[in-house]
Amino acid sequence: MYIEIKPFGKLPDGRAVKLFCMTNETGAVAEITNYGGRIVRILVPDQSGALVSVVKGFDALDGYLADTCYLGATCGRFANRISNAKIIVEGEEYTLEANNKEHSLHGGPTGFHAQLWDAAIEGESLILTYISKDGEEGFPGNLKVELAYSWSETNELSLEITATTDKTTPVNITNHTYFNLNGCGDILDHELRLNANRYLPIHADAIPTGEIRFVKDTAFDFSTSKEIGKDIEKEEEQLVNGTGYDHCFVLDKEEFGDLVLAAEVFAPQSGITLRLYTTLPGIQFYSGNFLNSDISGSEGESFKSRQAFCLEPEFFPDSPNQSGFPSCLLKSEEAFQQTLIYQFY
Repeated sequence: MYIEIKPFGKLPDGRAVKLFCMTNETGAVAEITNYGGRIVRILVPDQSGALVSVVKGFDALDGYLADTCYLGATCGRFANRISNAKIIVEGEEYTLEANNKEHSLHGGPTGFHAQLWDAAIEGESLILTYISKDGEEGFPGNLKVELAYSWSETNELSLEITATTDKTTPVNITNHTYFNLNGCGDILDHELRLNANRYLPIHADAIPTGEIRFVKDTAFDFSTSKEIGKDIEKEEEQLVNGTGYDHCFVLDKEEFGDLVLAAEVFAPQSGITLRLYTTLPGIQFYSGNFLNSDISGSEGESFKSRQAFCLEPEFFPDSPNQSGFPSCLLKSEEAFQQTLIYQFY
């Protein structure tokens, strides 16, 4: 496996952005940019051996600068939503930047997705680092974050996320890549299985109600494989609230922090399967309900609703304000360490 470094444009302030192209011996490719720690492209063979681009992205930086859908992005300091853009940490209230009506989404308007990360090659891994300063987007503490990307000979993209802080702060870091295992068209025929028997219902504004509900006998039951489109138009309240699927599923695992198979997706047309492993307790399944872009993507087409899906390993949304959810608070004497593995075959 080798890593080629290419220029990927300049930010408005003149800073140069880079694209890191990781190619294994089979010719499969994973491309990462240090703008937002974004996965730009993944090319893997279909059932005939032809390489297929299985993620949505842009050929140039301008697309990402205009992007409002977080394509391929590393999201943080807190991925997903925080209600009313307020948190209380060790008795002190902090007001965050609101960017989803009155709520905070994916760390705020200039969260990790909109930052230029420092980059280095260590062995066969790409290492991106960023220091989120105390008070950035309203969050307490100086948070140092490292992302380590590795692309294997067996088409596994591994992402190791570590973080440390000098002051207690909520941390919820994930990746927001949009997948289409056929490369084009919609994703309603993709067959999805989630290792989850429970999910988090949401209000109409996408904030969790605080309840943890069983998926059995609902449209949210992906405990056995089924097409994403099978139940997506049902008149269930939760599908209406999410305009489709946009919910966090509670992963089945014996111990908190165990690395488990969280999701498996199969595309009958291409024959490509994606398996996602994670140590995080939940996974947000988003059926691309609001995916849109007037800028053409890397495949020459603009993006439209439900042409891709996201599987975002995470702590539960709004967990700083939900006493019944696992704590996402990171203390100064601790380290945030999480693993995401995307396996294609």
